[in-house]
Amino acid sequence: MELMIPGRYYRMYPPASYLGHAEETLHLALERTAFMLIDVYGLGYSPGEPEPERPALFYQGSTEVERRVMVDHIKPALEAARRIKLPVIYVNNSNQRVATQHSEFGSLLVRTHGLTVEERWETDPAEFRFSKLVEPLPGEYLVHKQMYSGFFETCLETLLRNLQIKNLVVVGFAANACVQGTLNDAFYRNYRILLLRDGTAAMEYHDTMEEQLITRYIIRHVEAFLGYTATSADFVRSCEAVL
Repeated sequence: MELMIPGRYYRMYPPASYLGHAEETLHLALERTAFMLIDVYGLGYSPGEPEPERPALFYQGSTEVERRVMVDHIKPALEAARRIKLPVIYVNNSNQRVATQHSEFGSLLVRTHGLTVEERWETDPAEFRFSKLVEPLPGEYLVHKQMYSGFFETCLETLLRNLQIKNLVVVGFAANACVQGTLNDAFYRNYRILLLRDGTAAMEYHDTMEEQLITRYIIRHVEAFLGYTATSADFVRSCEAVL
């Protein structure tokens, strides 16, 4: 059986006037397809959970942006993937205890985010716990990472190879950090990428927040350079069609 889903891409030709967006129907064999969630951790998205101490995507108001993406788009897509028994893979930040505070990444966190490694990746920080909204179920896979890419010094590639996966349906955060880094490495390893474009959001800058320009840019970048995008509703419908 296969998922049939409209995949959107972006045509950067001819030079004088780009053709722009187009769609093609993707045929994704169920046994070769996995549903991947990148950094969808954080409490505060289900009733009774404490609000996060810092904004989810760092800028003021981003927790509500992430909540809307999680509730309206990621949760329905995840439930649809489970109904058709796709492998569900969580790729999550964690503390690997490799003296990251002495690395360029550690220096970058201090310089650009005002955070130390200890603050960001202390043992079991509350912000890295899963909301009941999207928490892993028994038998689902959890890959721990510390850098942006879920492939860098992790077991993700081994897991995908053992599962004989070719197609990755992806949601998660942040679009311009861990999602982009993971999708770059997935493309280099010859995986077919389908990003659910309403199932992600970026860490915006002060002059991009209002129009979500960075989020829009990353979606376009995926469509032009890495693979395809679709909506969560497209994905849910394609899953329902195979039940």
